[in-house]
Amino acid sequence: KQWYQRRVRGEYSVWSGAGAQPAPPVKRKRGAPKKDRGDAKQTKLEQMTLDVGQKVEPTQCAQCGMVYNHTVAEDEQNHNKYHKRFLKASSFSGWKTERVVEEYHDGRIILVNQHDPKSHVKKMEEVREVVDIDLGITDRNQPPAGGHELQAFLYISNANKVIAAAFVEHIEKGYPCVSAHEPDDTGKAPLLKSDDAPMKAVCGISRLWVFKQCRRKKIASRLMDCVRANFVFGCTISKVKIAFSDPTESGRLFAQTYCGTANFLIYR
Repeated sequence: KQWYQRRVRGEYSVWSGAGAQPAPPVKRKRGAPKKDRGDAKQTKLEQMTLDVGQKVEPTQCAQCGMVYNHTVAEDEQNHNKYHKRFLKASSFSGWKTERVVEEYHDGRIILVNQHDPKSHVKKMEEVREVVDIDLGITDRNQPPAGGHELQAFLYISNANKVIAAAFVEHIEKGYPCVSAHEPDDTGKAPLLKSDDAPMKAVCGISRLWVFKQCRRKKIASRLMDCVRANFVFGCTISKVKIAFSDPTESGRLFAQTYCGTANFLIYR
């Protein structure tokens, strides 16, 4: 008999003469590791993010009201920074020498000016910084019109939180506003001063702000009524003698409704 070998699927089998059947190949046990081919090392890749085309909706913080995308690192950092600043500015423990000018069922309005104690002025500035960020005001060091100082009407809720603010100043004139025919980059027609002669004004609304979760509750109207009744001692200012400085789109809609005209006064 003649013996010889041949390789079958990586194993050696022995044939014995003609008609002999080959030995069955050796089966690898289940779970046994496969033999590596060559000395090259294989790099294991892991998919860290599952992208199936889903759309991530922006998140609105229930405490500070900021809308941001929590999946974007820069948005998350900006939110954390604003959140801390907002909580510090909105918290209000009360003062022994508060100047309360109006009280309502859900809070009170106090008046703060630059001649008040330093702690009062500091709180006013903290609130103004938050308001400027929320309204998109970049030039925060711009001096008041005519060199007059800003006064702040702060709306304090029953939970001792600053939920609204109006920063006002003395002015002498305002201009009826008109909308530009061509929209700007945001797709909205900006407000422009009309070519008409300026009209006499007394009170300039530099900033008017209400916390997002507290809007649509007539708080801005209460603030404006309080400003008109307390800005000048002994008299209530007419709505035609107040002017707004660079209102936002929502501010324009409010001023139009409150003043009863689309051509309310603006200044600066």
